[in-house]
Amino acid sequence: MARRIGIRILLGLFTVLAVVLLTFVLQYVVPGDPARSIAGPKASPEVLAEIRGRLYLDDPLWSQLGHYLSSVATGDLGTSYSNDRPVLSLILERLPATAVLAAAALLVELVLGGLWGLWEALRPKRSWLLATANVGLLSMPVFSLGFLLLLLFGYQLPIFPIDGGTGPAQIVLPALTLGILGAPYYANVVRDSTREALSSAYVRTAVAKGLSRRRIVLRHVLRNTASPVTTLLGMDVAVFLSGVVFVETIFGWPGIGQMQTSAFAALDRPLLTGTVIVAATLVVTANLLVDLIRTAIDPRAASETP
Repeated sequence: MARRIGIRILLGLFTVLAVVLLTFVLQYVVPGDPARSIAGPKASPEVLAEIRGRLYLDDPLWSQLGHYLSSVATGDLGTSYSNDRPVLSLILERLPATAVLAAAALLVELVLGGLWGLWEALRPKRSWLLATANVGLLSMPVFSLGFLLLLLFGYQLPIFPIDGGTGPAQIVLPALTLGILGAPYYANVVRDSTREALSSAYVRTAVAKGLSRRRIVLRHVLRNTASPVTTLLGMDVAVFLSGVVFVETIFGWPGIGQMQTSAFAALDRPLLTGTVIVAATLVVTANLLVDLIRTAIDPRAASETP
């Protein structure tokens, strides 16, 4: 087990490093001058030259990358060009909002998908409802569903506020947007796992002992679905905590995703790269925790190759 965790951590570190390198290089493909963005359109050439020298913008790419990696190794993600504040403090201010949205979306996914999957699995005949929903939702981009819910429940039926913020009313629409799109995945997993469990030998033994169907489902079947559902939850935690850009931007949710959009528009390289580093670290950490939880729930997962 210790060897498995060590390999996972090592692979995670390589993943974070690869993401940082790729993001750092790709930022140079985007047209624009960060110095001009900082100083403004009327800045003199002398001011621009001073800014470029101070931020190493005139150095070769490999030199700038070296400066940046040496700072990151000490826990310093740099200073935001547009806010003139440490990047890490800006991210930590926004991270709780994204975490709350992620938790709400996961709850919607789990409740809708879990109940839907159980209903499908316990039906005597196969329903085409889930397959139809999968096709329809898979073909719908997240921003399309977000705009649809915003138009319907924010403008046509003004039930929920559209002014942004982090209140209980403001979280409903973005959480529903993410949760509805993810619910069919959970429904599929729960349905297949439940049907597999219902046809297993230990369930037939429980039936022969005279146990009620409700007790069999609650005590035996649901435990069989815990491992694959936990895997899905871990993947979604990683995605949501890394910042759902479109959803946070559409609904004015002040999280990491919205900050990434602003950083990209302002050519704020330290802030944009910092959010990517934090996102990649969260993904790696979430996957490691899910792996440990799966092993605790289902010891057979320990025999899987890392």
